[in-house]
Amino acid sequence: MASSAIYGYTVGAAHCQLYATRNLIKVPLLILGTAWICCLAYFVVGRFLGLDFSLRKVHELSIHLFRDLSALLASLAPVNLFIALVLVYTDVGHIGEYSLFLGMNVLFVAVCGILALIRQGTAILSARTVSTGRTVAVILSWLALSLAVGGQGAFYLRPMFGYPASRGCNPPFALGSAPDVRGATNFFEAVGQVFSKPPLPRSWGEPDD
Repeated sequence: MASSAIYGYTVGAAHCQLYATRNLIKVPLLILGTAWICCLAYFVVGRFLGLDFSLRKVHELSIHLFRDLSALLASLAPVNLFIALVLVYTDVGHIGEYSLFLGMNVLFVAVCGILALIRQGTAILSARTVSTGRTVAVILSWLALSLAVGGQGAFYLRPMFGYPASRGCNPPFALGSAPDVRGATNFFEAVGQVFSKPPLPRSWGEPDD
C-alpha cells in the first residue's frame, strides 16, 4: 500500500500539508477497502457470466488488480506532485484550478485502472475457462463495479483534494455522507451534478471582475 500512499500524498499536496498527510492513510484505505468489497461482487458477477473461478482465485485477481493500480499511480506521483505544487501557486479566486487538477487525477485513476484490469483479463483468458467475448464482459462488469464502489468510497472519505477556498480550515478526517458544497450526499449525485452543473454557493464562486 506504500505506492498508493505516495500517490495520495501528491493529491493532497495541491491543497495543504494537512490533506497530503491524511491522504497517506486515506488513499491506501480507499484502495484496500475497494479491493475487499469488489472481490465478492467480482465473484458473483463472474459466476453469472460463466467464469468458473473459486472465491479464492477471484480474491487473488482482485488484490493483484489493485496492487497494479497502486503501482501505476505511484509512477505518476512525481508528475502529479509537480502539477499540484504549480497549481497551488497559480490558482486564483475561490475555485482556482481545482477542477483542472481533479479532472486530471480522475483521468489518471481511470487509465491506470483500465490498464490494471486488462492485465488481469489476460490471466482470465490464459485459464481458458470462458470465451474471449465473456472475458470482455467480465472485465467491463468489473470496471463498472470498481467505479461504483471506489467512487462511493472516495466520496465517503473526502476531502482528499480540497477547494482553494477552504485553505486554513481543519475539516474532519472524513465527511462521510454529509452534503458537499452543491448538496450531493453520495457519489452518484455528485456525478449527476457534473453534467447538470448546478451553481455553486456565492461564497464558493469566482470573485467578481
